[in-house]
Amino acid sequence: MALLAIDTATTTLSLALGDRAGHVLAAWTTRVARMHATLLNPLIDEMLAALNMDLSDLEGVIAGVGPGSYTGVRIGVTAAKTLAFALGIPVLPVSSLAAAAYSLRCCTGLVVPVWDARRGAVYTAVYRSQHGHFSQLAADARRDLAAFGETLSTIADDGETVYLLGDSALQAQREWQEQSGLTRIIVYGETTEVRAEDLFALGCERFAQRLPGREEGSHGENANALVPRYLQLAEAEARWLQKERGSEDDGPERTIISPDDRSGHRSCHAD
Repeated sequence: MALLAIDTATTTLSLALGDRAGHVLAAWTTRVARMHATLLNPLIDEMLAALNMDLSDLEGVIAGVGPGSYTGVRIGVTAAKTLAFALGIPVLPVSSLAAAAYSLRCCTGLVVPVWDARRGAVYTAVYRSQHGHFSQLAADARRDLAAFGETLSTIADDGETVYLLGDSALQAQREWQEQSGLTRIIVYGETTEVRAEDLFALGCERFAQRLPGREEGSHGENANALVPRYLQLAEAEARWLQKERGSEDDGPERTIISPDDRSGHRSCHAD
């Protein structure tokens, strides 16, 4: 039996298969842009075949839920939900930012992914890696890049190293060193990517805690609650909402439904 980890939130499509004990059995990562939907299912089949397995051997899915590309996030989340429903297995959402940061779990200091969210904003969160412990200090959010340096300076301990990851890492280093007084800022990587091995490692322990005690056939029920974590509206939807709100005085009262309202909970909440 195996757990499958899927992340398609960035330009990187990444998959990993592992057992409940936390051992990665196979992994596949590709940076072929705009091909996630085409490659995802064939790659899953190939990985399973390489291990002499098939879909019936899956006992759970770990899904990277973003933030990231709107289309990219939906591809992975939809695949995870489909597998959970079809196979009657549980699915666990994991932040794609957290998985990216978890790749630096052997470092000591703050780990801060900074992914471009346009208009001077970034998708970011703050994690601390210390003596084998990895914890989240600031939730996933879309934040103003320039302003967040001051906030980060209040989180960092005196002299603590800050590791930056992502396509906005170099810009963040320049601005935060000048404005916040943080001096030990290291750009560890300038690409926005997630490795499914890290997604798997981050979700495996939590998954093991959820599996015992579940009734046969009930495992797919939580798939309906799985939603992408966009952290902001798509530009087209934001414009539509603005237009609708601006026309309220011209017609009967109406209710504007946001993506958070549709799912019954806010998609930007931390796991």
